[in-house]
Amino acid sequence: MKNNGFNLSMQRFSVSSLLIIFLLFASNGLVYSQTQEELSPKDKAEVFQKVWNLINDRYYDSNLNGVDWLGVKKRYEPQILKAKDDRKFYSTIKKMVAEMNDAHTRFLTPRESLEFKKLQGTTTGIVLEKIGEQSVIVAVVPNSSADRIGLKPGMVVKEINGKSIEKRFAKTQKEIGSSSSERVSEFLTYRKMLSGEPGTFITLEVVDKKGKEFKATLLQEVVTLKPRATPQILPSGIGYISVNSFKRPISARFRQALLQVKDTPGLIIDLRFNGGGDLNETLRMASFLLNERRSFGKVIRRSRNLRNFSRKISVGRRGNQIYSAPVIVLTNKFSASGSELFASGLQEVGRVKVVGRQTCGCLLGISKRHKLKGGGELHVSDTGFLSSQGKIYEKNGITPDKIVELKIEDLRSGFDRGIAEAENLLNQKMAKK
Repeated sequence: MKNNGFNLSMQRFSVSSLLIIFLLFASNGLVYSQTQEELSPKDKAEVFQKVWNLINDRYYDSNLNGVDWLGVKKRYEPQILKAKDDRKFYSTIKKMVAEMNDAHTRFLTPRESLEFKKLQGTTTGIVLEKIGEQSVIVAVVPNSSADRIGLKPGMVVKEINGKSIEKRFAKTQKEIGSSSSERVSEFLTYRKMLSGEPGTFITLEVVDKKGKEFKATLLQEVVTLKPRATPQILPSGIGYISVNSFKRPISARFRQALLQVKDTPGLIIDLRFNGGGDLNETLRMASFLLNERRSFGKVIRRSRNLRNFSRKISVGRRGNQIYSAPVIVLTNKFSASGSELFASGLQEVGRVKVVGRQTCGCLLGISKRHKLKGGGELHVSDTGFLSSQGKIYEKNGITPDKIVELKIEDLRSGFDRGIAEAENLLNQKMAKK
């Protein structure tokens, strides 16, 4: 299994550090609390050089994603030397790393690094998405500040802290630049607009489904990710499992969930808002749906001579399958990384149908978290992925077999059109038997 020092069977990749979509890329909006002595000018220069070198030497694509990385260094080095404090320094480092246009390659401040280790993040409790020209709440974190004051999916946000959300969106999007795809760029823009220190507040001007405007003050709170695979049997008799992450020990929990629905005639696996997790967990979970070894594509890395090389990955074995009936996987634009590998890998071998919306287009791997002086941390995408049919996941995402557009009226009424379409498709399959 070894090739140029790369051991696929033993090495665990952080296929995504999205943590769950509510914690996604907290590091792209500056979140910094001073808890130690400021870095000296020498320290800052050393951190800057190490960050630049790590990306230059370890990025999975020898072409560095088409970025003039040397030119980036020349532009940012003078700014680093002028950074008057750690806050400005970290802000500048973040902007430099964001030049890679890659949602996985990122810099974390000391506090973000600590939260990441604990699977924590700071959130107001809502996820915004642009539907038409409106900024719409599409998800609310249970028991969050937003949930407690009654914010609901389908409500429209008009202002943030007294400023027009449209103007703020355009300004923020320009500040953060592009990323892996337009879908994640939109999310990152909203994420930064809503970010803040734990314990602080943000005020929104919101319009409910009846057209009534009101102000909502949200508390920035620290939340912790708990990987869950939640099973149930729908009234139709079809099985359903919601999976919120591919972080360990999710494969064991997914296995138990499958056992609880193994006698159902069809199964829906919901990966909407699932940001990914661990490669081995992802492959192990996919194997529970297969009864033979199948190709899951290739991983791409750089060898010691800094050239790209690839290695095949496969999943499944005879006698390991837990569920054999038809399966539908639900996705949306927030389904990222491990979710994309799981859905596409099984889709391409004909084991599942995918229903929902185009996925994030954010599938790269991080094999090591690089600790930096002062407590910061750098994640570098050192692993890329190709599907079994040679498709590139990054930027493109996964195209569903059945596309289900998001509608405000569905959000407001609580109607889950994705589940409804998945049930219809499964019923059609079962009727043909």
